[in-house]
Amino acid sequence: MYKPARVVIAIVLLLCGLPAVASAHVLKVDGDIGAVLHINPDDNPTTGSPTDYTVSFHDDTGRFSLPKCICRVSIIENGQIVAAKPLVATSSAVSDDRYTFLHPAVYTMRFTGQPKAPGAFQPFRLDYAVRVTDGQVATQPMPALLWVGMAMAIGLILLAAYALDS
Repeated sequence: MYKPARVVIAIVLLLCGLPAVASAHVLKVDGDIGAVLHINPDDNPTTGSPTDYTVSFHDDTGRFSLPKCICRVSIIENGQIVAAKPLVATSSAVSDDRYTFLHPAVYTMRFTGQPKAPGAFQPFRLDYAVRVTDGQVATQPMPALLWVGMAMAIGLILLAAYALDS
């Protein structure tokens, strides 16, 4: 009766030890100013349709706000600026914007800001590498070695549970 419970507990403990899924949201910082970029849908931009993105700013000094900023985004491909425009403030620290990527590539989204009044806050530059795909899902089979490793781990768990029950 206790054997199945031990097996389940062992498997749960094993799964808890596996690495967590990483978040695509990355905080970039330049001095006192930091920002997190989120791209819809699911931080996976595709070509040919408008890509909505949100930038949430944070200032350790509390002096920054978008209405006080000459803030811009530049879309850069292979070192060349392909688009540049001012950020649209939806709150004092959040900007919601849109851009349509024309073809698959790794782009740099560069966010820059200068205070409208000198000294209001520190100027900043934040660069994010953004991989844009054509929207087709490329699946890759799980490597055989990973399958073997998972089978061995489960086998060891079952063996340990059996040994504990004996």
